[in-house]
Amino acid sequence: MQKFKKRLTPIGFVSAVLTVFWLTTTFTYNAFTAPLVNVSFSDTLFKEKQVADTQWIQIGFVGDIMAHLTQLNAQKQPDGTYDFSNNYKWMAPLFATNDVMIGNLETTFAGASQGYSAYPKFNTPDALAEALKGANFDILATANNHMYDTGTKGLDRTLEILTKNDLNYTGSRLTTEQPRYAIRQVGNTKVGVLAYTYESGRTENGIITINGIHVKHADTNRLNTFDPWNLAPSVQEMREEMDRMTKDSVEIFIAVMHWGYEYKTMPADYQKALADSLHQLGFHAVLGSHPHVVQPMDFLVDSTRGHQTYVLYSAGNFISNQRYETLQNYHTEDGVYVVLKFQKIEDSAPVLCSVMHEPTWVNRYKKNGKYYYEVMPVKTTLSSEEILNELEDAQIQRIKNSLDRTMNILQNFKELPLQLN
Repeated sequence: MQKFKKRLTPIGFVSAVLTVFWLTTTFTYNAFTAPLVNVSFSDTLFKEKQVADTQWIQIGFVGDIMAHLTQLNAQKQPDGTYDFSNNYKWMAPLFATNDVMIGNLETTFAGASQGYSAYPKFNTPDALAEALKGANFDILATANNHMYDTGTKGLDRTLEILTKNDLNYTGSRLTTEQPRYAIRQVGNTKVGVLAYTYESGRTENGIITINGIHVKHADTNRLNTFDPWNLAPSVQEMREEMDRMTKDSVEIFIAVMHWGYEYKTMPADYQKALADSLHQLGFHAVLGSHPHVVQPMDFLVDSTRGHQTYVLYSAGNFISNQRYETLQNYHTEDGVYVVLKFQKIEDSAPVLCSVMHEPTWVNRYKKNGKYYYEVMPVKTTLSSEEILNELEDAQIQRIKNSLDRTMNILQNFKELPLQLN
């Protein structure tokens, strides 16, 4: 199998982009210095505790990676092949700085023989997997409401294509012998990622449905799903998976939840309830997808145990054709790229030290009669004359409006976490 290494996209402004990214994006808190009080967002990177035997682990996450029909047509090349790499040219240098980069793959790779398709049943060319690896993704969540769009064949082949491209996954599995979670080794620390999706319902006979599609009995236990109307059994299953991760020496626990209601900018009650359960289980972060719009972030704090959980209820769309022109909803153009920075001192447990949010916006433009899609890091873009020079005034204004929308939603949080010493 071909091995891949993280790489920076060869763009001339890479160094400047990374500098702007770290100096101007929002660091929400620092666990070593932050008091338990309400504060507004700050652009200051707090000084972290410096110890000789220290390891830093940086984890990135973005939301829904989609491929609507207009996108497929845009990425089709004159020779009939597909190339999605240009979609991520602005984001790839930022993703390369992470030890673990996670995204929600909201499509399947069932192959050309089944016919490429988009909404309501997605089947995307394998070239997307190659482009995601080239954009420096490491782990993809396959648990979502489109995971079973192409049935058993698509379920299996999707995982085979991800493996072929050296992409790890969580949310579905080829056999019940495989773990439900993904592990990535970072130095001497293991990061565990566990992804689940909501079920659209169950029949009178107890058959699970995903997006209204009946899941075959033989496939049921290969999918990570939960019943939003009856969370307790699934929470127990997640508890058991966390125990297995612990036995596998995982020290940083990340949950990726596909949940909530589409186009709602506030989380549903069951999202809050499940987030609280995951917090009680001991997850360090709960990262959400599915609503196709950004939802607030929060910190859940248990001062008795000294445990805190960062929650992003929805990262919104990372890339899609959903936008004002198609849905009359500007929020569907917006997303957020979140970076979690952990500090592990000697043999102590890792501590979530800082959280950064970089809003993203999907730039769709037409050139020579053809659409182009590019995900833009919003704050980085607005701070770079080189990038701005490539954009029209109308595009720049939409980027500014996107920033305002996303930050207004993200700032709807209650408190900073407790100080950990």
